[in-house]
Amino acid sequence: MNSFATSSSSPYLDGAHFLLRSFLNSNAGRIMARRTFAPEELQQLRHLAAQWGKIVARRAFGDGGPGLDVDLDAMEQIALAAATGLTEGTLQTLLEQQATALGEQQPCPDCGRPCTLRCQERPLQVQGAQLQQSEPIGYCPDCRRDFFPPTADPAP
Repeated sequence: MNSFATSSSSPYLDGAHFLLRSFLNSNAGRIMARRTFAPEELQQLRHLAAQWGKIVARRAFGDGGPGLDVDLDAMEQIALAAATGLTEGTLQTLLEQQATALGEQQPCPDCGRPCTLRCQERPLQVQGAQLQQSEPIGYCPDCRRDFFPPTADPAP
């Protein structure tokens, strides 16, 4: 059982923990195509992010909070900037972890030859954020084709 932020000197993170399940199929060593989260897991993540919101608020306005001259629109701008940053940082980290899990070589989906992976930067537009993905790309010199891992089982 892995836990995240189980204890901290910050009062905002105490008790905020959740289980992280592996995205890898340990039997075959391949990345699964889809993983769904239980509503309870998503609620725990939302609660954790809400606690981070307290940190963002303190960073933006100090311990005393916003002055009476700060309207809801200004507060919403702070919250939106934090949410966008959280989305970008989370997705960037997860994409990098997936790319690292692929290793340096992957089999060609047509002939099965081990092919070296290289990364190509590409912009991604997701809900609420933009980021640069360092996308792994394989090239098979035998088949003269590019492929984008993870792949299905290689040809026999």
